[in-house]
Amino acid sequence: MISFPLQSLDSTDFDADKAASLYSNSSYEQWIKKEIKVRECCVFIKKTDGQLEPICYCGNVRSAHVEGIQIVSNNENEKWEKAAHTTLTECNAVGKINFLDEDTTVQPEYLRIASDYGDSANILRMERLLREFWCLNPPGLLISVIGGNKSFSVSGDICQTFQHGLMNAVKSTNGWIITSGQDEGVTKIVGDIVGRSTMTSKIYTIGVARWGRTWNNEMLLKKNQRYHERLVDYSSSDPKDETFSLEPNHSHFFLVDDGTTDDSGVEIKFRLELEFLITKIYEKDGVRLPMITIMLEGGYQSVEMALNSLRTGQPLVIIKGSGRAADIICYACEVAVMREDYEEGRFVQKHIIPEDAKKDLQDMLEACFSARKNGTQKVKDSLKMLLEIASYKKSITIYKIDGSNPLDFAILSSLMKSIGENAAKMRQMRLAITWGHEKVAKELIFEKKDYRFKTEELNSLLFFSIIKGRVGFIKLLLDNGADLKNFLTAPQLTKLYNVMPKNSAASRLLMRYDRAISLRDVGELLQRIMEGTYHSILTHERYNQDMADDDRFDNPYDLMVIYASLIDAPDMARFFWESSRTPIASALIAYKVFLFLDKMEGKWARIDEEMTERLEAAAENFEKLACDMMTMCYHSYEKQDWVQILVVPLKEWGGLNLFDLATIIEAKNFIAHVAYQSYLTDIWMGQLKPTTNTFKMLCCLIPPFPALLNYNQLPMTKQDIARQLLRGGGQDISHRRKKLDGDVEFQPSTSTPDEDSKLNMRDLTMKEKLYFFYTSPIIKFFLNVSSYLVFLFLYAYGLLVNNEAMYIDKATTRLEWQDIYSLVFVLSTVPVEITQIRNTRTKNTWKKIQDHFSDTYNIMDTVAVCMFSVAFVFKACTTANEVASSVDVLNNFGFYHISRVLSILTFGFYSLRFIQMFEIHSYVGTKVFMLKKMSVDLFFFFFLLVVFLTSYGVSSQALLYPYREESASIAFFELIQRSYLNVFGEIDLESFGVHLTKGHCSVQATGHECNQDHVITTKVGMVNYYVAFVLLSVYLLFVNVMLINLLIAIFSNTYENVEQKSGIIYKMQRAQMILEFRERPPLPNPFSLLFFAIELAKYIYKKYIRKCDYEKDLQKYMMSMPNRHSSAAYRSSLMEAECRSQYIQNTRSNGFFTKSTSNPTPDNKTEGIHQNQYNDLLIKISRVEVQLANLLDRIPAAGKPANRERRSVSTWISHSPKAILAHLSPKSLQTLERSQAENVVESWKCAVPKHTLCLQSPYPGTKVDRMSLKKEQIDWSENVNDYDPPKHESTDIPKLDPSNPFGIKFNQIDDEGVNRNSYSGNYGFLGTYPRNPVGRTGLSGRGNLPRWGPNHVAGVVMLRWKKEPAASTHMVIGTKPVVEVLLIRTTGSENLIFPQGFVAKSQTAATTQEEAVLEQCFNITSLTPNLQSTAKKQVKAVLKTSHEVYKGYLDDQINTDNAWLEISVSMVTVDDCAFSINFKEGAGIQEVTWVLVNHPISRLQSNLQSILSKALSQQNAYNPYSTITDDS
Repeated sequence: MISFPLQSLDSTDFDADKAASLYSNSSYEQWIKKEIKVRECCVFIKKTDGQLEPICYCGNVRSAHVEGIQIVSNNENEKWEKAAHTTLTECNAVGKINFLDEDTTVQPEYLRIASDYGDSANILRMERLLREFWCLNPPGLLISVIGGNKSFSVSGDICQTFQHGLMNAVKSTNGWIITSGQDEGVTKIVGDIVGRSTMTSKIYTIGVARWGRTWNNEMLLKKNQRYHERLVDYSSSDPKDETFSLEPNHSHFFLVDDGTTDDSGVEIKFRLELEFLITKIYEKDGVRLPMITIMLEGGYQSVEMALNSLRTGQPLVIIKGSGRAADIICYACEVAVMREDYEEGRFVQKHIIPEDAKKDLQDMLEACFSARKNGTQKVKDSLKMLLEIASYKKSITIYKIDGSNPLDFAILSSLMKSIGENAAKMRQMRLAITWGHEKVAKELIFEKKDYRFKTEELNSLLFFSIIKGRVGFIKLLLDNGADLKNFLTAPQLTKLYNVMPKNSAASRLLMRYDRAISLRDVGELLQRIMEGTYHSILTHERYNQDMADDDRFDNPYDLMVIYASLIDAPDMARFFWESSRTPIASALIAYKVFLFLDKMEGKWARIDEEMTERLEAAAENFEKLACDMMTMCYHSYEKQDWVQILVVPLKEWGGLNLFDLATIIEAKNFIAHVAYQSYLTDIWMGQLKPTTNTFKMLCCLIPPFPALLNYNQLPMTKQDIARQLLRGGGQDISHRRKKLDGDVEFQPSTSTPDEDSKLNMRDLTMKEKLYFFYTSPIIKFFLNVSSYLVFLFLYAYGLLVNNEAMYIDKATTRLEWQDIYSLVFVLSTVPVEITQIRNTRTKNTWKKIQDHFSDTYNIMDTVAVCMFSVAFVFKACTTANEVASSVDVLNNFGFYHISRVLSILTFGFYSLRFIQMFEIHSYVGTKVFMLKKMSVDLFFFFFLLVVFLTSYGVSSQALLYPYREESASIAFFELIQRSYLNVFGEIDLESFGVHLTKGHCSVQATGHECNQDHVITTKVGMVNYYVAFVLLSVYLLFVNVMLINLLIAIFSNTYENVEQKSGIIYKMQRAQMILEFRERPPLPNPFSLLFFAIELAKYIYKKYIRKCDYEKDLQKYMMSMPNRHSSAAYRSSLMEAECRSQYIQNTRSNGFFTKSTSNPTPDNKTEGIHQNQYNDLLIKISRVEVQLANLLDRIPAAGKPANRERRSVSTWISHSPKAILAHLSPKSLQTLERSQAENVVESWKCAVPKHTLCLQSPYPGTKVDRMSLKKEQIDWSENVNDYDPPKHESTDIPKLDPSNPFGIKFNQIDDEGVNRNSYSGNYGFLGTYPRNPVGRTGLSGRGNLPRWGPNHVAGVVMLRWKKEPAASTHMVIGTKPVVEVLLIRTTGSENLIFPQGFVAKSQTAATTQEEAVLEQCFNITSLTPNLQSTAKKQVKAVLKTSHEVYKGYLDDQINTDNAWLEISVSMVTVDDCAFSINFKEGAGIQEVTWVLVNHPISRLQSNLQSILSKALSQQNAYNPYSTITDDS
């Protein structure tokens, strides 16, 4: 049977220069002479007389024989025999062929070789020829094409289908094709499509032809030539009978020679042996190269070759309907039936042809071969071969051209069937992945369910699918047990980047060093793409130097979106995006990556329009994905929810939120989105009501009038709650103080959420109104505009008023008050600019400066400040005498005039700078942008204008002033001035003569009259005058007509382009303006200096007086920030996931919010439902499904009905929302309303344990992988026929039960006092082994647990109220007090857990809890006897007041099918003085600590989070987990 090699799928590129050099020396020549021989006839025995000379029995004329042959008369009795009368001689036909009669650029290699050299003994010789001298890339598949030649007759449709399927097979596998090499029949069809395909890719097509029948073979002989003179001319026109020409589109030819020219079929045998050698040469690890034979039409030799292929185990694909031998074999296979014969002592099943069908076959063969030479014998032989071919029916695939499947689909199916059974499933899958036919793999492998892939096999296939870019296979594997999170380890991701396509832009960017690509390189590239604003987790040491094989990522889909984007695979990126944790952010990142790649392609000057269009389209598509997703969220949720999606920090993207991310990457369409702009409006208005009239705000700029405006309410803080309690009525003051101090228990609110939210809001105080008014960006804008106008007015006043007299009269006072004001104003802009540079998110200082000066306005600010500073210095240095002298003497250009000129130019800059203020306006802002774009157009247009100005100006100036005496600078200024003014119509023809006279009379001779009439009458003057006039006319024609109209056309095009995008442009400018003024100081210039002075004083105080470590504080804040927002981030991810599900569903139907209904089918239980109602219900069920997946409530205590109810709910949870919908009847779905849907899903909220962690692989502390399970396969009620999980029992953990549980009394307290009962009720059995009550885990045995069945654990949730640092009041968040929880960390673990321990036999949970606290938190054994007694008394007193908070199944990674954890947890609240002894870590405990629960605790073990949440809820304390577990 054929096998599939792993190596053959990865093409190895050879060095073409090295290959060419082999022919420039004598190595190839020497090797050919030594190793390759041809067979020649050495004895001429005359057979017949030819036209020119006699012919030998070998078929060649006498002159074609080798020299020194023995000539034997025909009359003698000697019989010519091949073995005796032929000999091996040196090869005389090798090189490259130049086809004279064909329009082709292909120059194939050819080699004449004796037929003896095809056997297995010559494998090394053939391997060196193929690998070293011909330098062929290893194939992934070998395709042997057989069929008709001279009598070939097949319809055009069949030929086109055959060609298309063949090329798909070859290109997808890097395959080789082997043919007969003849320029006729099926080989000509192959050559035609190969010739058309070699324009885009190299295809190796090897022809095995017979030397003796090759037309004009004498042209291929190397007569008196050296081997390095390889190119020979060959004419293939007009071959004679029984000869053939070589097909010109082949890449290589073997011309097989046995010393004769007869039709003995010696090349068929050589070809069969060559095919075997190739499959052997390119094998790896004992796995042969796959090979297949394709038959199109054909004759007797085709039948023989088909049988030979089948005998060697190669699969055969026959094109049915192509005619002759192909159709006959198809008929033989169709009529063949299975029979059981007794052979060699055993029964064998084989296909045979019935007797009645043999007659039909014989008739068909006679019609096909009887008219041929030796027809009768061929019919008999063919019938015999057909009978044998029918026995190989399983290896034959009959392909019928009916349009259902392409030919390459049939080829792949045939190959996969021939590979074998279960042992070769991996090779089958790799072959299917290489070809890209997931349908074949799905039908032949996964749907049969006769083989279960191991985890490492699935990971290997997933890796192979990714590097091949097979998105369909990636989805297929993930749907059938593969887990991307389990697959994507740090080493695996590193390997993916190192095998990415070498021609990709990312590869060029990453391969900067002579070493392998590391994840740090990828992370640095991402930071470069994000312009230094994004700190990638890939740069962490954990994923580089400290990389471990099991280092996995929390966000594998997001990382794969980046990978697919970097390798320019938008389809793969889109697929991974559909499962991304942060779909909007990952879409924006992909958008930026594709834009960056497009930019780099342009930078490298790769003129590839197709690639540019593809990258731009991919970027546009991902930006559209982000916008569409934001639209879904905007329409699906309330404002506070979609705003949370925009602003919540994303841990996966370095703490950036969507708002900042879109701003950084300048995603124009996303920035223009209504949600983004709506949030911008909130920023712009601050705490002011969005409906506040602008005129009112302008009228209230002066305090205290801002208090008259309407403001948004603020959430109540702890101090506000305290004031409210102390001011409340109906209670005495002592009771209110107790309530504030926390002595009175906080009761849960009985109001609705809306009422509760209103009650928790308060109005602003007078002080707060003033603060929020002057810190809102819109007020900052108005104040800055006002101050800027005042500055311009005073600056203009100082320039327009002539105050030279003031300088003279007041010699001691050179500066006026308006100068001082202008100076302070200008200086106040400097810290503003520095702050803008500092606030740039880019971390690199040089990049910050570059980004800052990429804005034209910032450049203008810098230039204006510098010019003003210089002007002010000159003005300050000006004395009264200098002013007086400059007034009296105009030629005295001193400091005063320098200062005045610079001040005037500076005013121009500041006046133009004010244009930015108009960008906030929707209409004028776009016109400002048009001016910017037109300025760029004008800049490039100016270069064209300069060419014409210089050309005409110099020419006319030389003609008009031939005797110029002035300096060259004056002349050059005049020519430019006159030429430039001519453009605008300043053409004075009268002055034209004046210039001519002045230019010619500058050095006139004495005594001659020199005027205009005199000059023109001279020959020189006349010629210069008319030539200058003609030049002026041509100049005006080109400049005033052509160039000016060109400029108008350019401006019109710019106007149209900007106008089309005016909405987006305005919103971009608006965003930039609002974000700029958000960072501006609350005081306008020049009063902002006071603000910066205060900030500087604060910094100095904290840095040098209090000595705060800013870097350490910042790092601490950044580390705590993701945890602080983890709850909000999780909620946002849920909302995004819901919107993405709805978006994908809508886009896969007829677009957004489709209103079509599904077609009524018996299996469709949602028939007749309106699509929108279906989507609404689906979203609601998705929300409830997320909540149910996080519940860890206790199962009902006992009883079979409760157990059945639990199983039913568990089954429902394990299904997807669509599966849940399938349980509802069509009628109920048709009439289901929103309120009813909520009632339905609320009814599913019953107590069910989580069953997630115990499905993860590998098993803790081992490399054992669990059996992969689908959700619906977890429940024991579901029948899983092939469920055979691996078994594991740890040898490191002491076992308290025997290895075989037979005889143990389960579901009761056994004789030894061990509690075998389950908190979930009675559990079942698998034989004698107890069965996990929740469901399958994919692993049998006890694992790391000491007992079979339930292993009881008891733990304590110990809480204490958190007090404010400087007060005795409770810390409160909202209306809820905050607590601290006592947690421990065991040695070797990073997770925190409650104090807990295994319940020993004859021991209660309460006793275990007490011992756990004493041993783990106080290290009781290390204390003195007195302290031990004290500790025991205090712990016992504390736990006496505890009550049970949870009792039931505990989802854990160490659970198995036969052993699992069950936990009993009690909760207790303690005072600060409850323990007089300090905590001390016990044996095996690394840390004992109180942890503040003001945000989700990231280090808390995940299976304990819901228990803590329930404890917090029972205490009515602040619960950061409520948004996850209690959200509805």
